[in-house]
Amino acid sequence: MTIAGFTFTKLLAEKKAAARGNININTNMSFISAEEIDFVMGTNKQKGLKVSFDYRNTYVPDIGTLIINGEILYLSDQKRHDELMKSWKKDKRFPDDVTAHLYDMISVRSTVEAISLSSTVGLPPPVPVPRFTAGKKQEQQESQQQKEQKGRK
Repeated sequence: MTIAGFTFTKLLAEKKAAARGNININTNMSFISAEEIDFVMGTNKQKGLKVSFDYRNTYVPDIGTLIINGEILYLSDQKRHDELMKSWKKDKRFPDDVTAHLYDMISVRSTVEAISLSSTVGLPPPVPVPRFTAGKKQEQQESQQQKEQKGRK
């Protein structure tokens, strides 16, 4: 099972209002379609899947939306390929292991892109950004040193 390609086909960032108060950001991913493709590598020809996906960040209250669509080229051996196509045609789903593998790739690549898009239009980032406060490290070091000194007594 190999991801042979990944591309974005749609990037939409829409800001409707200024961010105020508590904001929740919901992230949803889904597969839109899957189709069989012929993947040619040199003289070798192999069946593969082109999986289209939708990744969305919706803000509550409705201050904006981030929508990312894309395609993943997915290769596997012929037996597994046939199983995947059968599963998709029957239920519009993939087995859990394949779904997890594809969602991991979609999540990583799309979240990075969503952070950039949110910054461009002035929306809060879809994932928490680490915050550092001056003086905290010094206080932690002093506290640790005090504990160590008490332990030596």
